[in-house]
Amino acid sequence: MDIELKKFEQLKATGELPSPKGVALTIVRLSQRDDVSARQFEQAIKSDPAFVGRLMKAANIAGREKGRPIASVPDAVNVLGVSVVRNLALGFSLVSGHRAGACPNFDYPGFWSRAVVNALALQSIFKRTGWSNPEEAFCCGLLAEIGKLAFATLHPKEYSRLLGELVTIDAPAIERNALLREREIASFALHHDDLTAAMLTDWGFPGVLLEPMYFRHCPERANFAPDSRGQRLLGAARLADAIADLCLAASELRETRLLALTERAVAIQLEPDVLQGIVDSVVHDWAEWTTVLQLDKPGPLPSFSEMMKLLKVEAGDGQDASQPALRVLIVDDETSMRMYLRAVLEQLGYQVFEAENGQQGLETALSVQPQIMIVDWLMPELDGLQLTRALRNTRLGREMYILMLTALGDEERLVEAFEAGADDYLSKPVNEKVLAARLRAASRTAQVHEEVAQDHRQMKQFAAELAVSNRRLHEASITDPLTGFHNRRYAMERLEQAWAVSTRNDRPVSCMMIDIDKFKLINDTYGHDVGDKVLTTLAEVLKKNLRANDVLCRIGGDEFLMISPDADSEAVRSCAQRMLLAVSKVQIETPLGNVSCSVSIGIATRNEGMVDMAMLLKAADEDMYREKIGGRAQLGNQPARV
Repeated sequence: MDIELKKFEQLKATGELPSPKGVALTIVRLSQRDDVSARQFEQAIKSDPAFVGRLMKAANIAGREKGRPIASVPDAVNVLGVSVVRNLALGFSLVSGHRAGACPNFDYPGFWSRAVVNALALQSIFKRTGWSNPEEAFCCGLLAEIGKLAFATLHPKEYSRLLGELVTIDAPAIERNALLREREIASFALHHDDLTAAMLTDWGFPGVLLEPMYFRHCPERANFAPDSRGQRLLGAARLADAIADLCLAASELRETRLLALTERAVAIQLEPDVLQGIVDSVVHDWAEWTTVLQLDKPGPLPSFSEMMKLLKVEAGDGQDASQPALRVLIVDDETSMRMYLRAVLEQLGYQVFEAENGQQGLETALSVQPQIMIVDWLMPELDGLQLTRALRNTRLGREMYILMLTALGDEERLVEAFEAGADDYLSKPVNEKVLAARLRAASRTAQVHEEVAQDHRQMKQFAAELAVSNRRLHEASITDPLTGFHNRRYAMERLEQAWAVSTRNDRPVSCMMIDIDKFKLINDTYGHDVGDKVLTTLAEVLKKNLRANDVLCRIGGDEFLMISPDADSEAVRSCAQRMLLAVSKVQIETPLGNVSCSVSIGIATRNEGMVDMAMLLKAADEDMYREKIGGRAQLGNQPARV
């Protein structure tokens, strides 16, 4: 993720970039100070009733599983955390301040609708997978394309021209997005993803989420290790993007969007019932958030299971056995010919549809998706050849069996029909027996297509089930069964990734080695069942005192390793002090009396003398043993160094 920071600083210096205003700006500034009390922070929040309402909504969604409604600002701050509250204030301020603007071709309502859906999707994915902080994900998802809004604000006329040119280009959304990036670079020296990453970094958003978000439209350029956390977060960002595509798609495009969505869910080994829960929660919460943020309300959307049933019916699953086996569409401008063909086809047991010209035939074909089409060559608006070529350029049209109906017997003209994409032809006047024979051949071909499609669906289902099994096996291989924390194997992979990110972005990385004091004595005196209770109790205490981006793993019998990306020595030391205080209050009840607990903590932050992560680990380990020698349950006066 190489960002043109010099160009960003120039844009920032103009003072025209989208930025928080009013109370939101006050909240952002207060969150950056160390001398601000919780009361001052809460008073700033309460001064904006609109933000209080939105904050309550976010907090209640975050704490929905806990069952207790959030009814006060202090409770909301406690549930979400100061950094999330700051980012929500920033995001909601931008929504309120940029509902419209001076860029004619920039769809401001559509931009914010997609932003909200993307935010909810990313939040829901992380809430169900536990891969990252769901509330931070909401903030990042809400502003994932803020670079586009920035260009529309900074260069409204030029950016409107670029967007207007793209409207005329008939290409998939991913290709248009790539083309937009190229034209943005040519006009502004950086593209919207660069600008988004620079703005969110400048605002203090977590880097562990920004990098996957940056590469979600060009995953081939990402450099994440296979099965790493970064790779999973990238997959989650791409799935959230697909969910937004589905929710915002017109009904006739939902099938295509559903297929793309399910493929991305399989790629991150997401179980079908989990995916259904994610999409349904997004649809439900989207309607509520549009009211909270005063955005256009979405149209009614079916549930995910209903959409999947529709997809199966359209794909040929579950077709009613009482209905004709195959659908046939007749496209002919002669009423008498359509009536004759309909009579013959219905007698043979086919389900028949009609269209009286080529344009109507194209629309009907894409709507009813017939397996067989009988198309007249000479018609107004679109003739048979033009209609055939148009259908063959679509995914659905490529699977249809097309019979060209013609009075022309010239071989060169027939060759032209086959080159246009026709499968066979019928000569006028139509012979009923020849028509029946041609239809039998077409039916066999259509049946083969259906069997291949069924095999493909079964293979996809098998692949999805296999992916779920593999994910469960992988999770078991990197999880400590007693505490539920990740184990040493995962810890080393995660630390290696954090080290690589630190190297690329010149950002700090710290770690903390935590050892339970006199754990062997506890086991010997009270028994291993009490020892296990001490481990699980202290694990939960340590977990509650982590920062949002920290990762805590059990790497040995009584040893834990905490990895802290983007954390300097002061931040990690403050966290360690909280842990020591919390552990000192723990009392484990046993038949022989209460057991007091303590831990020794060693910390280390990457410095210039460290050439690899092994040196960082060694520094934390040595610092921890110094604390044990010095009396346990304490921290040294200085951070560990090599």
